[in-house]
Amino acid sequence: MKAVQLVKFGAPREALQYTELPDPKPGPGEVVVRIEAAGVCGRDLVVRKGAFPHVKPPVIPGHEGIGQVVEVGPGVEKELIGVRVFLSAVYDGTCEYCRRGLENLCRNAELLGESRNGTYAEYVVLPAKFVHPFHGVDPRAAVVATCPLSTAVYALKHVDVDGKKVLVVGAGGTGLYIAQLAKVRGGDVYVSTRSHEKAKILYELGIKTAVEGDKDFDVVVDTVGSPTLERSLKLARRNGSVVVIGNVTGERASISPALIILRQVKVIGSMAFRPWDIYEALDLLGRGLIKPLYTEYRLEDAAKAHEDMERGAVFGRAVLIP
Repeated sequence: MKAVQLVKFGAPREALQYTELPDPKPGPGEVVVRIEAAGVCGRDLVVRKGAFPHVKPPVIPGHEGIGQVVEVGPGVEKELIGVRVFLSAVYDGTCEYCRRGLENLCRNAELLGESRNGTYAEYVVLPAKFVHPFHGVDPRAAVVATCPLSTAVYALKHVDVDGKKVLVVGAGGTGLYIAQLAKVRGGDVYVSTRSHEKAKILYELGIKTAVEGDKDFDVVVDTVGSPTLERSLKLARRNGSVVVIGNVTGERASISPALIILRQVKVIGSMAFRPWDIYEALDLLGRGLIKPLYTEYRLEDAAKAHEDMERGAVFGRAVLIP
């Protein structure tokens, strides 16, 4: 199969190698999925730079994928062949967090593109219970549900945005979906972005661009991380909430505890999503409540997709098509 491997940590064209690898074969309880569309997440960029010590090259990156089951291993019903599915991380299902419905916090999760080969490939193999059937949404649009939109769904479960003044910091692949969803949920939504092009499209979606002097937001959702976190805390009103989902540089943030204590700001971390959040995201797409925004690349152009994302040239999600 054709695939893109992370062969070393570093710049996109040094680290990502388009190559030919053996087609994966399913073991007992496993399936092979032919990838139709794979999303490029900001986390993939952080992985590529070597910020996560558990990632050991060579590995195929990518945790966002839509495809069809083409082969099943022993113990898997053959009726699954031909079914369109989305993929999830491999959770143990038994740890204290999984038992509480917090699979996203599983102590022993195997993450696609990190602990095991991911979706920058023509095929991927997974245990059958971690591929999830769906229908009614085009694969290229559906791939945005597999991380950015489902991340938005989960993040906004932590706060009430209905009737609230909401700021989304960053208009990247996730920020655009959080802004749209916050508006669907009844928020008065602003986005902090330096891109005039993104501001124009956001305006067409009924979302305002934050300007100098805008402050006292009830809810701030920070999709960037250390470069913007202190500012996000300052822009939240007293007794407001800051939801942190971004870590685009992988660097430590330096903030004053007084920003949190004296203004009684609630800081909430939100970690990815659960499989059923993806179903909710797909439903939002299917009902036309969220506009899927993405840019297509060929699989062999994964390094260019990374470069374009790093310079802010991708609007919405970068999607690789094998």
